[in-house]
Amino acid sequence: MVYAGATAPSFAQAARDLAEEAELSVSSARVRRATERIGRARSSARRRGVERWRQLPLPAQRRSPHDHIPAVACVQVDGGRVQIRERCAARAEPPSSGFWRESKVACLLRMQSRTSTADPCPQLPESFANLARMAELTREIKGSASVVLEPEGKPAEREPPRPQRPQVVTRHVIAVRSGVEEFGQDVAAAAWEAGFVEAPRKAFVADGQAANWTLWRKHFSDYVPVLDFVHAICYVFKAAAAGRRLDDLATVYRRWAQWAWEGDLERLLEGLRERQAELGEPEPDDAETHPRQLLAEALQYLENQRSRMHYPEYRRQGLPITSAYVESTIKQLNRRVKGSEKFWSEAGAEALLQLAADYLSDRAPLDRFWRQRPEQCNGTRCYR
Repeated sequence: MVYAGATAPSFAQAARDLAEEAELSVSSARVRRATERIGRARSSARRRGVERWRQLPLPAQRRSPHDHIPAVACVQVDGGRVQIRERCAARAEPPSSGFWRESKVACLLRMQSRTSTADPCPQLPESFANLARMAELTREIKGSASVVLEPEGKPAEREPPRPQRPQVVTRHVIAVRSGVEEFGQDVAAAAWEAGFVEAPRKAFVADGQAANWTLWRKHFSDYVPVLDFVHAICYVFKAAAAGRRLDDLATVYRRWAQWAWEGDLERLLEGLRERQAELGEPEPDDAETHPRQLLAEALQYLENQRSRMHYPEYRRQGLPITSAYVESTIKQLNRRVKGSEKFWSEAGAEALLQLAADYLSDRAPLDRFWRQRPEQCNGTRCYR
């Protein structure tokens, strides 16, 4: 029942799946009660683990609890969306946010890769040089691309894997509705338990949200900070397309994108400043999609994140440069918890996020939970 309730699109569908596949007649309300009860138990177990980690002395927190140390440890964080029924939640979001609230997601990735003395991939990959694909990607991530391009000719073949690209060995997922401080402790405790603290190479990958880098400074400051390259290149594309004719876009964008790929940030920022001098500074009545506004936004973003954009060095160290893994994980979580017709209580959302993250984790934390479950039962049926 718990597996069906946590992975099916709805509790009603979970009940139908159980009837069809297991010949078990269970109401959707019973599936919901069982799923949320186990989800709350798993959340409580996670919080107890975090509390045990907090009680450790600092030297113990800096040592791995076991010898299974990954070659490359990577932490990626991002946020999803979920509708919460209570408007007056304890965590006071702005009234304009309506029912939508943010969920926080982290992927702890054990990876393997090789280091090299030179940049193993100095040329911008074709997937980032393709204008039609970049226009679509920018619309998906940033909401608009300032330009609409149609793909020409037959679809391109799948791009071969880039050399020295890190390979994921295992993935552990954390998904919660808690605040940033509590979320940071959840991730730090899980990273310690996974042996990340003694990994020889460590990376923290995220987009440019300030909360992500506050979490990095407080809990992962010894990790190499990496700005997600996809977010960075989307800002470059928006800046290149701002107020520019399609005939000139390809040359300018590919030149700027190559500078971003090879870490030549001074030339990239200088190119954006020259373009800003041509268009002028944003004016108070400019719309959000005005070329001056788009260019100023991209310039500010890249200037603020320049210390996390040394991509050739990251590739030499065999570190990941995109947050694609956590982005993909959020899409998988959204299949269960996100939808215009789905409304959750705070407790229900927390329980479902916990279980959905457990089923997406390669470490299979629920296997251990079910083995220990009989020892924790008191023989009394839960109240209905």
